[in-house]
Amino acid sequence: MRLMINKSCEPHQNMKNGNEAIFKRVKAVNSRTGPESDLIEKIRRLQADRAEHAQAINEIDKVLSRVENALHALKAMTHKKGHVEGEVGPDGESAPRPRRHYQKFELTGEESVLEFVRNGGNPTTAEINANWQAEGRTGVANPILARLLKRGQLEREQDPNVRGSRYRLSAEAASASR
Repeated sequence: MRLMINKSCEPHQNMKNGNEAIFKRVKAVNSRTGPESDLIEKIRRLQADRAEHAQAINEIDKVLSRVENALHALKAMTHKKGHVEGEVGPDGESAPRPRRHYQKFELTGEESVLEFVRNGGNPTTAEINANWQAEGRTGVANPILARLLKRGQLEREQDPNVRGSRYRLSAEAASASR
């Protein structure tokens, strides 16, 4: 948020000097008390108030400048580290997502899951996901499991002793691997 302050409200030296000269002349001519002197006193009070307000505006400008500098420094720090969740750009849109860095593994995700099931007997979903994470892969293997089940390369068995399911190679996948 940027606050714009109108600098035109600051007093101009030429006008101020001219007004004081007029008030001095009026006071010299009109030394008696009356509506003119009340008006002159009110104008002087208004000028004093205006000077106080101008000083307060200058102080506000200084504080806002420090806040703006701090925000720029914070923004520079977050851009060095990467994307900050929920960050909003200057145009009100969410910040662009950072580019995804793909890792190269010796085996594809599907090959890794099939190999683990082949070597592990009948692993559970949790065991497959633990192996997935141990390999340094992100996320979980559940979408891969669903894909392999749909293709008929894996079979799911319900096991009341564990949460989730156990998986084993289907007959065609077992014969293809030999």
